[in-house]
Amino acid sequence: MLLAIVVAGVWYFGLKKDHYRVSFSTKQPAAIVYNEIMKWQGNKDNGISEVAITSQQRFANIVQTVQVGDSIFNYDWHFSKKNDSTTQVEVKITDKNNWFSQKLQIPFSKNNFVKRSILNVKTVSEDFVAETKKFKVHSLTDTIFESRYCVYLPLKSAVNKKASTMLYSIGDLMGYINDNELELDGDPYLEVTKWDEEEATIEYNFCFPIAKSDTLPASDLVFFKESPSFRGIKAEFNGNYAIANNAWYYLLEYAEQHDLKVNKLPTELYLEDPQSGGDAMNWKAHIYLPLVNE
Repeated sequence: MLLAIVVAGVWYFGLKKDHYRVSFSTKQPAAIVYNEIMKWQGNKDNGISEVAITSQQRFANIVQTVQVGDSIFNYDWHFSKKNDSTTQVEVKITDKNNWFSQKLQIPFSKNNFVKRSILNVKTVSEDFVAETKKFKVHSLTDTIFESRYCVYLPLKSAVNKKASTMLYSIGDLMGYINDNELELDGDPYLEVTKWDEEEATIEYNFCFPIAKSDTLPASDLVFFKESPSFRGIKAEFNGNYAIANNAWYYLLEYAEQHDLKVNKLPTELYLEDPQSGGDAMNWKAHIYLPLVNE
């Protein structure tokens, strides 16, 4: 008995670096949770004045320092698969200013540190749930993306700025189409040509399908190309197109679960005109990832 107490004491005071742990689970892919936690700036109602990221391992771990008044806490977030459909989120929290006193108090009382830790993680979880209600990804299938000829603009932006970048550029594309009285031959789409996952930036073509012709007027603003057909996996997306990239992570997770090799260059096909307004949850898009031929 004494040996067990000694071993437990050595583990608790010597090996267990954190003071308290809080966890929750979600049906969303780990990458989506990771991206939301990366954006977390705290809540002034909870007394948080600053949140700073000190280290990160993409889609697996984020370490933050959280300042509350004169106190500084360490939040060590971990993301892992609980099963094929559930992501487990655990955060290890440490009071950097009161390491020893917290070690003594926490096993015997639910003190302010513990209550604040639970409240902060609960707030993060509730904010995350609210964000995930803004979109829906469903109906993942194998499919063929049919070839299309298009007028397009090559663009570059942060992943979360792609929609605003396209909106800024759409005048050049529609100006050419309208000036030359061209008819659209399908729905507009975005095809990613380069994705820097670490920096969360992409290069991509913003495309409007038109009938292929040898007599298209030359332009200094826009370009022409044929997007080849490919076999891939497709997800249906509902929500604002600015966050359609959330579907990318569903497709990547689906590919991993089914041992499919994919080319991480998504294509987003937009089936609605966002300028018509209305409830964004009624907007529809098809999101594709090409399969790698072996």
